[in-house]
Amino acid sequence: MEWYYILIIIVGALLFAILSLIIWYFSYITPIPTGKISDNISVIRTGIVNCFVYSKGSKRILIDAGTSTKKLAKGLITLEINPETISHVFLTHSDPDHIGGLSLVSHATTHLGEKSKIADYEKYHFLDDGEITEVDGINIQAISAPGHRLGHTVFIIDDEFLFTGDALSLKKGEVKPFLRIFSSDYEKQKRTIEMLAELDNITIMFTAHNGFTTNFEEAIGMWKSLKWKD
Repeated sequence: MEWYYILIIIVGALLFAILSLIIWYFSYITPIPTGKISDNISVIRTGIVNCFVYSKGSKRILIDAGTSTKKLAKGLITLEINPETISHVFLTHSDPDHIGGLSLVSHATTHLGEKSKIADYEKYHFLDDGEITEVDGINIQAISAPGHRLGHTVFIIDDEFLFTGDALSLKKGEVKPFLRIFSSDYEKQKRTIEMLAELDNITIMFTAHNGFTTNFEEAIGMWKSLKWKD
C-alpha cells in the first residue's frame, strides 16, 4: 500500500475520533437557557456554561462570570439587569469559562476559594473553607470542594441554595462526578461529593453545566450510603 493511502487512513481515523469526542462532549454538557428560575434567582447561559444572579430586593450578586463579557452582557440585558447593580461576584474556580465576563463587573468585589491559582492576586478576596460572607442581607457560605481544580469552592446562599460550579455533574436527576479528563484529582472530587451529600436543608442545587435540581436529597442520595465505583 502506498504511503499516502496509509496517511489518508490515519488522518481520517484521527478526524473521526476528534469528531466523536466533540459530539460526546456537547451531549454531556447541557447548560440551561437564560431566564428567571425563582423570584430571587436568575440563570444566564454563556455558551457551554451557566452563571447565576442572586437578588434580594435591589441587591444582587453574581455566581461565576461565564465565558465572555459579550455573552454575560447579553444575558443581563435579556434579564433586564444593569451590571452596575451587581456588587459582588463569587467564583467557584478560575477556569476561563467561569471568569470570562469579569471585566463587565470590574467594579464588584470578586471572591475566590483560598487555594485558587490565578494571576493578579491583589484583585480578589480569598475565602476560607466554611467562611460566611454577608452582602446586603444575603448570606453566602463558602465550602472548599477540591477535585476539579485546586481551590474549587461551592457556595450555599441563605442556607438553602447550593451552587456547585464544576464540583459535580447532574445526569438524569442523579449526581455524578464531573468529567474525569477535566479533573485535577478525581478521587478528591468523589470525596467532595460524599461531603456535600451530608448537607441539610438544601432546596435547590445548581450546577454550572447541567442545570439544577429541586430534589437535592434524591439526586445525591446514593452518595450517603455508597462509595462511588468506576
